[in-house]
Amino acid sequence: MYSKQAASFFEHRALRSKWFQAIGIAILVFIIYFVTSKGSTPYDHFVRLADAFLDGRLYLVDAPPWLELTRHGAKAFVINPPAPTLFVLPWVAIWGLSTNQAIISMLVGSAAIGLFWVAATQLRWSLSFKVAITVLLAFGTNFWWAATEGSVWTFAHVSAVFFLMAALVETTGKNRPWLIGLLVGLAGLSRLPTFLTFPFFAYTISRGAGDRGIITRRLVAFGLALAAMGGLYLLYTYGEYGSFTLGYERGDFTEGPWFSEGLFNVRYIPRHLNAILFQSPVYTDQFPYFKPSFIGLGLFLTTPALLYMFRARLRERLPLAALVALLLTSIPLVTYGVTGWLQFGYRFSLDLLPFMAILVASGMRHRLDRLKIAVILLSVSINLWGTLAFHKFDWVS
Repeated sequence: MYSKQAASFFEHRALRSKWFQAIGIAILVFIIYFVTSKGSTPYDHFVRLADAFLDGRLYLVDAPPWLELTRHGAKAFVINPPAPTLFVLPWVAIWGLSTNQAIISMLVGSAAIGLFWVAATQLRWSLSFKVAITVLLAFGTNFWWAATEGSVWTFAHVSAVFFLMAALVETTGKNRPWLIGLLVGLAGLSRLPTFLTFPFFAYTISRGAGDRGIITRRLVAFGLALAAMGGLYLLYTYGEYGSFTLGYERGDFTEGPWFSEGLFNVRYIPRHLNAILFQSPVYTDQFPYFKPSFIGLGLFLTTPALLYMFRARLRERLPLAALVALLLTSIPLVTYGVTGWLQFGYRFSLDLLPFMAILVASGMRHRLDRLKIAVILLSVSINLWGTLAFHKFDWVS
């Protein structure tokens, strides 16, 4: 009798637990990601960087010639910030350089979707709407392609999304400012532009905090934690190069024509606007007739559901805060010399994924109808096509 009652109690409590549900969602997403992936990536920079860390080094030894690296003296360094190695280190400690970075990327991406489910629950979205937006993020955006690609460039995005989703969970839950600062900082140590998402979290930290003194203390705790993570990155670059310059400034690729005006310049904005708004598939006279371009695909062609962002209610403060974070973070993205390359969709948009989700939800008025469901399903179909085109059928032109 006791065991039956205990089992019934556990079943009732477990099934209603947002964390239990999130784990189940993450497992399901991972299975789909794994089945639709190509299985591995040769661009496993973070595996090699984790191996270097475990050996007490910041530089790589005997790096394959196809890796995009920087050099300082006789030493080769990974250009990208190091936070994604946190997910890789335990596995590299066991499996060494044979660790599969792509599978870890899929695990992290699946967990990020699970975290979004928890945040949506804490935002008190209805069950049907939570399901719809979770499906949209997991399978209706190029996050699907990025998580299954698992290369150094896409895994960095996936890592940043994971930490931003974790920060979203915290800020819609216990809302501890120091922890939010650390999580946003870890997102920044995955993808540097995401440091600029701080206005959204500054607003959510101060919302309903009481008098001005309490708000000030909370914002100071958040700012100090975030600044500490930024300082940690500067120390990391100093350990690599003996200066506080970014690794991106030292890459051989910066000598190409795409960076003729430097690493960042407002003159690069038109090429990004073209990539975001107008980049189309490549038409061929053979099946499947339309193929993804390796240059990318327009943001709203990749995910038509994102058009609902333009209906967001900016009189409401949460969508407004999301928009401010989105616009500020977009500045280094659209002024960068290249638009992503070798990508499905516009991959830089992944740095903005949690905030686009909030804006889309606002634009949909947190309700579903047949048109919204159809647009979400269309988005899923497009991203299934793109993911399979890259990983299974070699349809990319």
